[in-house]
Amino acid sequence: MTWAIIADSSCNLRDYTPAALNCIYTFAPLTIQVGGEEYVDDADLDVSELNERVHSETSASGSACPSAGEWAELFRLADNVIAVTLSSNISGSYNSAQMGRNLVMDEYAREHDGQILGKNIHIVDSQAAGAKLEIMVRLIDRYLTMHPDAMFEEVVSYANRLKSNSQVQFSLRSFDNLVKNGRMPKLVGALASNLSIRMLGTANEQGAIKVIAPTRGDKKTIGKILEVMRSDGYRGGMAYIDHVDNIEGAEELSRAITSEWPQAEVEILPCRGLCSYYAEKSGLIIGYEWGGLN
Repeated sequence: MTWAIIADSSCNLRDYTPAALNCIYTFAPLTIQVGGEEYVDDADLDVSELNERVHSETSASGSACPSAGEWAELFRLADNVIAVTLSSNISGSYNSAQMGRNLVMDEYAREHDGQILGKNIHIVDSQAAGAKLEIMVRLIDRYLTMHPDAMFEEVVSYANRLKSNSQVQFSLRSFDNLVKNGRMPKLVGALASNLSIRMLGTANEQGAIKVIAPTRGDKKTIGKILEVMRSDGYRGGMAYIDHVDNIEGAEELSRAITSEWPQAEVEILPCRGLCSYYAEKSGLIIGYEWGGLN
């Protein structure tokens, strides 16, 4: 049996190769529309060019999720598929993936006299974006590596528990694109921008953006991020820090995490197209899990 772990491109992993046997990783790219041009958030995207264009463009811009057909093409790549999507509360990616699943399962049943044994597709609504998806992809791969004979239902159960035992935070200085696309209340975005402060946020239980607090200064911002991680239950598991042209801030936060939790497994990634578009310059997206899952 072959396996595929699939995310949409709100996950910033691009060249990741799973350690598990007979397993591939791939992603379904979203698109960003700026000034009448469409940028596909794939491995070939020039993110710096996109960011410059977004910054200079005064007309409306936005993003679009992968089509059901695009998801279906990826779902055909393996016998067992675990897909992880951007929160359904802020994107249509999850619903599109569900439609793609239905297409493939119906097609498989027609080709196998109404039987679907041998083909499995499960889609997880991450109720988050960015770094939480990276956590989920990496740990699902680790689970498959440690349990090479696992049944599909066991992997689904693990993925669902992982979703409930991981979280995302974001620390942003600019909120224009979140506000313009209805992802953040206008009043909150205007207040933060006018005061030139960072706003720390997370995902609520429905996967929508929840503002935690304004923060001033890097030390206070990092202190608040660690406080929230601690209260969520983080004790030194896997963590990802995604950044938009802010490697210094990401490295400083990484040092703070490993100073408090020396056993922490911290990775740093640059944001790709979609996350760069919404997190904007100097933005940080932090994903983490509280461990204990096997």
